Amino acid sequence: MPQLASGTPIDTSAGAGNQAAARGDIRTLAALAEAGDDLSALWNIRTPLIEAVIAQQAEAVRWLLARGVALNTPDAVMGWTALGWAASGNEAALVQALLAAGADTEHQADEQGRTPLMAAAQAGGDEAVTLLLAAGAQVVAQDGVGATSADLARRNGFEALAARLDALLPPALQAAAPAPPSGTLPWPDEPLAVLHWPDDFPAFQQPNWRSLASGEDSSFDSAFHAALANRLSPAFASPTAALRSWVQAMNHWERAASQAIAADGGAEAHQDMGVMWQQLAGAMALRQAYATPRPRKYPRISISAKPDLPLHLDLLALEWPSAEQCTITTQHRMLPVDEPESTDTHAGATTRGEFFSNRWPIVESRFTLLRKAGQWRIDRWQQRYQGSSTWDSQVL
Repeated sequence: MPQLASGTPIDTSAGAGNQAAARGDIRTLAALAEAGDDLSALWNIRTPLIEAVIAQQAEAVRWLLARGVALNTPDAVMGWTALGWAASGNEAALVQALLAAGADTEHQADEQGRTPLMAAAQAGGDEAVTLLLAAGAQVVAQDGVGATSADLARRNGFEALAARLDALLPPALQAAAPAPPSGTLPWPDEPLAVLHWPDDFPAFQQPNWRSLASGEDSSFDSAFHAALANRLSPAFASPTAALRSWVQAMNHWERAASQAIAADGGAEAHQDMGVMWQQLAGAMALRQAYATPRPRKYPRISISAKPDLPLHLDLLALEWPSAEQCTITTQHRMLPVDEPESTDTHAGATTRGEFFSNRWPIVESRFTLLRKAGQWRIDRWQQRYQGSSTWDSQVL
């Protein structure tokens, strides 16, 4: 096992380089490199360089760049390189260091097709924009829906920056600049039914949480649905009530589950223990309560403080292929993981300001709901980044 000069052993487990980079721990990074660890590798969703940039560990960034780590590897969620992350945070010193090392200014690997200049513009990063333009970043580049960096700055309210970028565009592209996304629809004013795990669920006779979470337990039977029928009747009354009730229930679960696991010592230490599986069983119970009663045999694969579907949904469209089927299209911004839950908002309400960090992308969701035996339930969930032409099915 590699050691520091003091003789202290170094953790060489998977992800050790990412963790050291996020801490700015150069001594550990050096020991890992000496032991042959690949500090350019993507672990989980990011490289050590991206972790160091996000954590604003300037010394660690410079050390990694001096070692010649890969510059243009995108992360597995946003699709941004280290330069994209530095630009989105308007971290001028980091942007400058990455540009000097030869980072690609035109990288467009994410589903939205946005470059580092676009990431900087949509977050209002004047300094990062200046550095990127000086390095030759293309102001004429367009994302997946035809928006330029000027359009993205304007869309997020950075009018002065938008005007500055507009002035660099050829007249034809200025004239062709797409309009911001169309307006949203109001959600119906209707009662919801939000279940909380585990308080609102009937006691399971065999609390084998792992079996329950994996869909192998038979507890989600007709008796399960009968026990919840009265409580859930408002949610079953309309497709919008069913969707919004589930959204709120999942938000509550996501945060409560994260807190429960953190209080028990953290998810990594409890991968196969009761607390982890009890919380995952809650996600399965919520799916079975609000979704169509067909078998669902996949537990949530992770628990984090960031809800997969935030409370703040904008309604884009309601479509009725038939009287028994409804398709609901929504949009929301992905949220930072530390965003606190608001007590005065509800599904369908949109709050602007600091709640929405402009660096986070807009995500569109499309839900298919079916009415059977007079009850509206969610049957299918698809999602895509705004600007992508492909819908990805989600585990519901």
